[in-house]
Amino acid sequence: MTKSVPQTNEPDAQKKSIFHLPIQKNSQILALFAIACTAIVGLVNELTKDEIQAQAQQQLLRTLDSIIEPNRYDNNITEDCVNFSTTGLNGQTNSAMQTAYIARKAGKPIAIAMTNTAPDGYNGNIDLIVAINMDESVSGVRVLNHKETPGLGDKVELRKSDWVTSFTGKQILSDTDSRWAVTKDDGMFDQFTGATITPRAVVKSVRQTLLYFKENKQALLARPNACLINNEQTTESAEVSDDK
Repeated sequence: MTKSVPQTNEPDAQKKSIFHLPIQKNSQILALFAIACTAIVGLVNELTKDEIQAQAQQQLLRTLDSIIEPNRYDNNITEDCVNFSTTGLNGQTNSAMQTAYIARKAGKPIAIAMTNTAPDGYNGNIDLIVAINMDESVSGVRVLNHKETPGLGDKVELRKSDWVTSFTGKQILSDTDSRWAVTKDDGMFDQFTGATITPRAVVKSVRQTLLYFKENKQALLARPNACLINNEQTTESAEVSDDK
């Protein structure tokens, strides 16, 4: 008995071959396009990173000058800083690194601007910077970043309200100084109409920053210049790249 040999459907096979080639070609084109786009993005980032860094430094300097009068210091404040851990600050159990910028006059520290994060804002973290004079009074406070409700909690921004300037000149007398609270909690800082959580979080964070400075002043000022170390490492990395 002769076995029947399956016949190949030649028109179907040809159709598959005709469609397979264009799909494969298109995939290769897309892959090349993706590689080219990635290379362009990388090149643009490399060419603009110095400009971006310079703009960030200028923004930082403007912020620092708004909370520490420029005529009070003569050092390059954006390149005179130390890092510190926020373990225990604001009830945090996990440590986070923050930065303190030191203002000096003739080599003598006159104020320090410390970054901190209030973890209990209405919509999450509120990043701020607190400038403190050597007599432990507040030189100025600014909110750097937040996600608070527009028209309510965003009044912590200077461009929305002058509320944040109410910290200037204030001092904390002791760990139990009850004045450091919003008026709803019998404190000396106003809350916002319809929004108490946000100002309460900021007041608490500023208070904790002041207490941290009071307890760690000498240790902070004795630490090595982290900004100088970072700049040297960046320069060394750039020199190594140039040598390759």
